Amino acid sequence: MKLLKATLSRLGKSSVAAVSAALLLAGLGGASPAAAQGKPRIVMLAGPQWDPFFGAMKKGADDAARDLGVNYQWITGTDPNNFVADYAKLVKQAATQKPAAMVIGNYFPDTLDPIIKQITASGIPVIIQHDGGASWQQDGAISYVGFSARDLGRAVGEREVAAGAKFGLCVDHVPGNTTLDLDCQGYNDAFKAAGGDSKVLMIQFSDASNPTFVVNAIKGALQGDRKIDAIWTIGAVQGVASVDAVKKSGRKIVNGSLGLSLGSLEALKNGDLLFIADLQPYLDGYYALLAAYQYVQFKMLPMGQISTGPLMLTKDNVDEVLKVNQQFPGVRGAS
Repeated sequence: MKLLKATLSRLGKSSVAAVSAALLLAGLGGASPAAAQGKPRIVMLAGPQWDPFFGAMKKGADDAARDLGVNYQWITGTDPNNFVADYAKLVKQAATQKPAAMVIGNYFPDTLDPIIKQITASGIPVIIQHDGGASWQQDGAISYVGFSARDLGRAVGEREVAAGAKFGLCVDHVPGNTTLDLDCQGYNDAFKAAGGDSKVLMIQFSDASNPTFVVNAIKGALQGDRKIDAIWTIGAVQGVASVDAVKKSGRKIVNGSLGLSLGSLEALKNGDLLFIADLQPYLDGYYALLAAYQYVQFKMLPMGQISTGPLMLTKDNVDEVLKVNQQFPGVRGAS
């Protein structure tokens, strides 16, 4: 992946679309076992694999494809500087291939809602996965696999308030992603209900995987506003960076995160993080592909949305997750 990202960077944005289209046609990351020959083809469009969260999601989909003998393709964008435009193109291109069903992560509803509506109107069954839970029915999708973003944010905020926090900082590293917006709104709901408040720190997606940049951004926010006594980062990379930022600030901060990596799990074990909200992306990938396959093959479908998270991890249960990660690498999103 590092080699691919470096190559794309050298090629420039104009070539990214061409490379992405080639990857689409080749079935980027897809699992097509011999048993899948003759089975209906399902495509899954999701987030970038440099994030361990989506690595776990892909593993779930891969395992489902293997277990079911499904002919499926995993498709994602590769350029963090042009992800929204590239991803939208990939969704459109995937639809032109007329798959039996599509699983789509609706990360940017303003851009993707009209595209998804066109796809569902054309007769292709769509399951929305992880992001886009607020609009999946309006888009004509047959189901949603994921979580309630605002409820998640509220639950997280309540944990930090219970730990004594009064003013939170929600770190949004994907501006324009409605799900993260709702996460931060729910987080603010909890602080407001307790008589406190919160604010949002926006970090551009192209900078979100740069630990030095994220550390400095969070440290700067802490230095600029002494009221902040809690942080919630909505990603594993950002969670680890927040631990470093807090230490460098010299302040006592209630700190929680979302998304698993070995670094974030170790931070939880060491007490540097109060909790990690695990959205269990492996289940997103597995259940979404399973539901799409059963609908296409048997016209069966679970009613309503399929909830996959959050499962709250704390110092009390982190050792169990670390053991699972050693035995089944990648399933929990840790890397």
